[in-house]
Amino acid sequence: MDLSPGASGSAAPRRSTFEQGRIRWALRDTTVPSLSISMSRGRIIRSIFTVLIGLLCSSSLAQMRITFIDAGQADAALIQIAQDSDEPFTIVVDGGDGDDDLRTTLPTLLMGDPTIELVVLSHPHRDHVGGLDWLVTASGIPVQRVWWNGDVHDIGDFELFMFGILGNDIVITRPEEDFYHFIGAPGLTIRVLNNGLEFAGTDGDSLNNDSLVFQIIYEPRTGVRVTALFTGDIEELQGEMLVNQYGDELKSNIVKVPHHGSADLFDEFPARVAADLAFVSSTGTHAGFKHPRLTTLELYAATAEIFCTCDAAETLLDITVTVDDMGNISVSPDQPPYFVWARSPDGIIQRVVITP
Repeated sequence: MDLSPGASGSAAPRRSTFEQGRIRWALRDTTVPSLSISMSRGRIIRSIFTVLIGLLCSSSLAQMRITFIDAGQADAALIQIAQDSDEPFTIVVDGGDGDDDLRTTLPTLLMGDPTIELVVLSHPHRDHVGGLDWLVTASGIPVQRVWWNGDVHDIGDFELFMFGILGNDIVITRPEEDFYHFIGAPGLTIRVLNNGLEFAGTDGDSLNNDSLVFQIIYEPRTGVRVTALFTGDIEELQGEMLVNQYGDELKSNIVKVPHHGSADLFDEFPARVAADLAFVSSTGTHAGFKHPRLTTLELYAATAEIFCTCDAAETLLDITVTVDDMGNISVSPDQPPYFVWARSPDGIIQRVVITP
């Protein structure tokens, strides 16, 4: 799939995934079907696939590459942007809920790139901070700087992450809500839209709404502009605040759908973002959370093609977005059938399968 945005990064209208696909109701019980491939074997296959991608891309890194790492019911992403030096400017956004979420993928994706310039922790819930303690303490990968929303959460993973930062003299700050430019990466701007001051020191849902929200603005040449919005776990309250504060400035080519596609959202937020591509990090199998919701994804599908790590075959699925210096965007692999949660005709919320 190739999009050819102009200066504003706009793309021709397309039929949404939901218009193209068809829905199949799953069994009403919440038992997860037997995996067609064991987890250990799945991780081996994932590692082989990641190595192949790394070998193909290491000699000529796309101008910008974003990898949404399959971290189960959690968030983790890697952003790599070509800069003046031979090594890309590298950003890790959240770390999943355990060490393996980064450990099995990150070293291969970083082939030939020995340094992470920036780690962004959107908020200190376990499903976002879980693998970051490994990154700063045991990975051997140098980290230059950490951004986080300033909230403290009394869970072991967050405490270990903070100990690792202090023990390795890594600079950690809560960024201002402003534009940031970086030496050696002239085409990169990061705009911080929410830095977590509204609900400082809170927990639970308020901690979700306190997520650090930022927009990647990539301008590799005059007249080419591609944007990607990272939203953490914001819910309805913060979504409304962002719409009221920024309005159409939220518009982005790419969006990381907030809170794993939760039903708790401000309905106007997807329309203001008006993304071409929307990415969801979720298993689609958690009967308690019931993420992602069909009603939520339908709002994003009004403008965007939907991608989700919630592969209905329950195999590990890392999704990679590449952007060239003309602003052309491609996504790999193609989206396989995936799980969502929807209300059935008799009113029961249950798991369904979307077939693109």
